[in-house]
Amino acid sequence: MNFNKYGLKSKNILLVYIGSFFAGMLFFMPILALYLEESLFTLANVGIVYAVRAISVAIFEYPTGAIADLIGRKKSLVLGNASVLLATIFLFIGGNLSMFLIYAVVVAFGIGLFSGADSALIYDTLKEERKEKYFKKIIGMKYALWPVGASIGSIIGGYLAAISYSTAVLLSLAPTSIALLTVLFLKEPKYEKETHRNIFKHMFKSSKIIIKSSQLIILLIGALIFVGIGDSVHVLKPIFFQFKEIPLVAFGYIYAISFGLSSIGHYFSHEISEKIGTKNTVLVSAFILTLFIFLATFVSPWLAVACLLVKQFSYGLGRPVTDYLLNQETSSKTRATVISGYNLLRHVGIAIFVPLIAWVAEGYTINMGFRIGAIIMFSIPILFLFLKEKRATSTTSQN
Repeated sequence: MNFNKYGLKSKNILLVYIGSFFAGMLFFMPILALYLEESLFTLANVGIVYAVRAISVAIFEYPTGAIADLIGRKKSLVLGNASVLLATIFLFIGGNLSMFLIYAVVVAFGIGLFSGADSALIYDTLKEERKEKYFKKIIGMKYALWPVGASIGSIIGGYLAAISYSTAVLLSLAPTSIALLTVLFLKEPKYEKETHRNIFKHMFKSSKIIIKSSQLIILLIGALIFVGIGDSVHVLKPIFFQFKEIPLVAFGYIYAISFGLSSIGHYFSHEISEKIGTKNTVLVSAFILTLFIFLATFVSPWLAVACLLVKQFSYGLGRPVTDYLLNQETSSKTRATVISGYNLLRHVGIAIFVPLIAWVAEGYTINMGFRIGAIIMFSIPILFLFLKEKRATSTTSQN
């Protein structure tokens, strides 16, 4: 595979690809909810951990986006990956709710630091060489490599979980360390920076940009409801599979296929969006994803698995295009902060809907929780009808 077919001088893209691959290789991912439930005993307590993580990300997200704009993308990525490594250590120590809540807060800080910085670093690296028109393809490849790593990690993790859940967590420290080492070699791209270092002033300026853009408002509402519920379904999938009586040994393979399909969606997102348009790609992705979560709650166990696999492909298809739309709407000065605003609402959505789905599961079934979530999600493809299609050339003049 030619990682530099666009003739880029910078090594940043290759390093981001490598870091993304190893960051995804978390062996505990297929069994995380079960690992938490083993020590916390109830699904409601598991929901608390996920909710605290999501709320913490929401708290950290916007300020850390401003930090990435003000002090640099590389520093944010280094500190973010270091925080994720430290959080994994706390997860392994575990054993009680307090320790898992520390994990949730520390990993949230790490997620906040690099969630806006990585996309901004890629876009500004390309913009520096006047090749930002390739952003959708390159961010799609970056997003594709994460699930490739996650696929490998999930297969290995399924076997490690048969030994013990904690073994899968412990060995996840290795790829997490490699991801941290990789970002140390990044080079900060040139971009227009603010002369001040006032985080709150920068956050306020970025908020004004969001409020004035109907395009950004639509995308952020989508993050709150659509992505929030979709990600909640993703983190609670092990409980859903257990309810459907899917064998534990199959979890790793299901996750591997799931991430593989997500990777394919990410990879072909650029080509598909060039043929049918960015707006249509977002619409198709949102509708298919919602429909198949809904269908999964009505069908037999293995058909339900198949439905959630289609859901992952749809997610991969839409994400690079959404990132592209977000980058089109802002300048380099506020890019990481605006993207962090999107991610903030995404995690607020998780904080709302994971406990809600868990609450429904306690009173009824996880199946019913997924069904209610899907019904709510159907409102978002309708909202996306109001998105505007923009030509790629507008990014150069605007940014």
